[in-house]
Amino acid sequence: MKGLKKLFSNLSIFFFGNTIIAIAVLIFLVGALIAFALPLFLTSISYLGMTSPNEIGDAFGGTTNPIIGLIGVGVTFLAFYIQYQAIEKQREDLQEQKRYNEYKYLQESIKDVKDDIKDLRYTKDQVTYTYSEAIWNFMMDNLQYGMGEQQILSPLYYQLEYILTLFEPIIAEVENSDLSKKEKFQMLMNIDGLFESSLAFILRVYDKSVVDGKEKMFRESVKYKIIIPAKKTKLELREILDRYKEPEKDIFHRVVMRTKGAAFVRHTRMIGKKGIVIFYKDYETYKLENPEGTVTEERFDAFLADRDNAEKIIINEPIRLLMKLDFLEKVSFQMHLIEVSLNIEVDRTEIQKFLDMDLAEFQLNKDRYRDEFVGKYIYDKRARERFLSTFVTVKAPSKKDKDRELREREREKEKELKED
Repeated sequence: MKGLKKLFSNLSIFFFGNTIIAIAVLIFLVGALIAFALPLFLTSISYLGMTSPNEIGDAFGGTTNPIIGLIGVGVTFLAFYIQYQAIEKQREDLQEQKRYNEYKYLQESIKDVKDDIKDLRYTKDQVTYTYSEAIWNFMMDNLQYGMGEQQILSPLYYQLEYILTLFEPIIAEVENSDLSKKEKFQMLMNIDGLFESSLAFILRVYDKSVVDGKEKMFRESVKYKIIIPAKKTKLELREILDRYKEPEKDIFHRVVMRTKGAAFVRHTRMIGKKGIVIFYKDYETYKLENPEGTVTEERFDAFLADRDNAEKIIINEPIRLLMKLDFLEKVSFQMHLIEVSLNIEVDRTEIQKFLDMDLAEFQLNKDRYRDEFVGKYIYDKRARERFLSTFVTVKAPSKKDKDRELREREREKEKELKED
């Protein structure tokens, strides 16, 4: 009996999972039932007067032929419908493949421009500068030479001009692609970050020259072939981004949720250009607000007890947020461990002065970020302590704070009991 039940269960699963086969079997069974039952049914009706086999055969044939014809029409329609679905599925697969290829192509195009910028070189007094230093020295030299100087321009001039010509077609390709709005936005944000983290150096030199009243000292060719196209590209990119742009607070929250320790974050919010991240204080609050949360109490307690890990997070993650999100000017983290609270409020200008490095360079060159920031301030004990003493406030909870937290927990438990 158990074997029959298992067989019936397996057959049910098979037919429910294969709709076309189930329909074909059903049509066959109904047809067979009609074929065998119709003669008996016809002979049972006395007023029809069908007694001989020929009469029954004629009646059976005359009745079943239209039925078989209708079934044939239905099966033919079903076959065409299945073929139509297969063609639609194939078309969707081709569209998806095309979209994927387009996405990969655009990603590769952006990577190529990024590599071109990272490879910039400028030699001066037998010293070869790279990336931002190359751009800065090149621009300052041209600022000093002035428009009337008949000196042959550095090869870097032609590299910058070439790179600028690459941005506009990539932006247009993203805008006209078949990507979703979210994918377009992410792609344009990558381009925007790349543009800002490279050619922004040129605009800073230009803005400095205007403040100092030296705008006329720029070479004519540098101004009209680098400065003006850079500003035009920046304006165009900003206008297109505005069509797809998410609210900054949503972008901030999304990026925070990808950082280390995101599972223990309670709140994220934006106040002006300042991003705030607050971590949970205890497991009870976490479970109350996240009843479906997957973090176990053991893992939560281990996180609260690991001060070394907390210090790495509070040093690294705020800097990464400032590096990735150019609209942020300040970032604040509030972490609560078992014995102490760690708080940081770091300003973009202050941290760049402390590091003697523009965060835009870290965004462009991940190797430099790994070597000059992570390797130094995360894993070098002395440098880490210097960073912590400069930016991080360590606070042990007072008796008043502990009592307040205890009362809050009791209130939350009472509320939970009432709801149950």
